[in-house]
Amino acid sequence: KKSALGLPALVPMAPDLALALPVAEAPWYVSYLEALTQAGVTVGAHDAILTRADVVTALFELSGGVPVNYILPFTDVAQDAVYAEAVRWAASEKIVEGHSATVFSPTDAITREQFAAILYRYAQYKGYDVSAGEDISLLSYRDGAEVSDWAVPAIQWACGSGLMEGDAGT
Repeated sequence: KKSALGLPALVPMAPDLALALPVAEAPWYVSYLEALTQAGVTVGAHDAILTRADVVTALFELSGGVPVNYILPFTDVAQDAVYAEAVRWAASEKIVEGHSATVFSPTDAITREQFAAILYRYAQYKGYDVSAGEDISLLSYRDGAEVSDWAVPAIQWACGSGLMEGDAGT
């Protein structure tokens, strides 16, 4: 079974992380890492932290990893950083935005909102249907009212397409 992004459907927690972290403490993104790994994409979560650079690098690799001729606007991404080409590609394709016009914060832990937004824009870039979830009310989730306005369409799509799940009250 494939997900909305053409990846294997999300699977239970990666066994190696399950040994390191009690299930209750496992990061929300563990099943995504496992799905990407199964698709042959190298994902480097550092000390159980998935960074903004990790996500962009995985999508860059998933898309073939072809460098682009684009002036990198982010001053906090060193030209020789292992993720620089991935960030350059993602910025050129409008898959990522920075915290500002010049700050990307590559080593910051990615939030669910940021993760959903990046995947949403990646799906748009790939020409996938992103209409799933347009009618989902995020208020049915306990923290739904806390979703930032800029992230609402992405979170709705991620929930509607099955990429993100919650249970009653979460």
